[in-house]
Amino acid sequence: MDERVKRDWERCVEFHGHVCPGLAIGFQAAQIALKVLPILGGDQYNPKSGIVSIVQNNACGVDAVQTLLSSTFGRGNLMFRDHGKHVFSFIRRQDGRGVRVALKYGAIENERHQVLRIKVMDNTATPAESEEFYQLHKEISLHLVEAPPEEHFDWREIIFELPKGPKLNLTVQCAFCGEGVMEQRASVRDGRISCPECVEKYESQVLKSAYLNKLISISLSRNALRYRDDDLK
Repeated sequence: MDERVKRDWERCVEFHGHVCPGLAIGFQAAQIALKVLPILGGDQYNPKSGIVSIVQNNACGVDAVQTLLSSTFGRGNLMFRDHGKHVFSFIRRQDGRGVRVALKYGAIENERHQVLRIKVMDNTATPAESEEFYQLHKEISLHLVEAPPEEHFDWREIIFELPKGPKLNLTVQCAFCGEGVMEQRASVRDGRISCPECVEKYESQVLKSAYLNKLISISLSRNALRYRDDDLK
């Protein structure tokens, strides 16, 4: 591991708080972006124009993306797609050219690590098993960081149409909790403006009521059948 990569890795570990394979996945994906983005076609690369990162998971690796590429929600250059995939797209803001990086399926599978992971998560691992798990955890992480990227990842060039600058959104008041909410995130509940949180609470109560009514209906039907059976005896 060369000195620059080592420093980058140490920065990511410091920000995230510990070494783990998830962090290493995001780290290597970001390293691929740093190498590929400057050599894409189109206009000469301007690093000051910034990078937009689209992540398809909210796991540990996103911390590495934030650390190395300065992609954050607050800066408006981090987009989250809840797809549950170790897939990252990195786009040059200057021209929309980018690279899509995907972890190969099964690339880091380790049967022993998975068995121990379940035990550690369930608090059923012995001290020796816990020690073995965390040692494997570290070894898998460092291998991900040090191995050639093509061993674990596929990537390809993409062109992405980025939004044209920040949008100004009006804030409206939720009629149920009284708090402000962006107009584009607001809904209508019972003819009044509602924030997503109050809609979720309302839907939860409605679904709960419907479920209880269904249970009551099933119970009444079973009792009716039982009474009919008793009448036939």
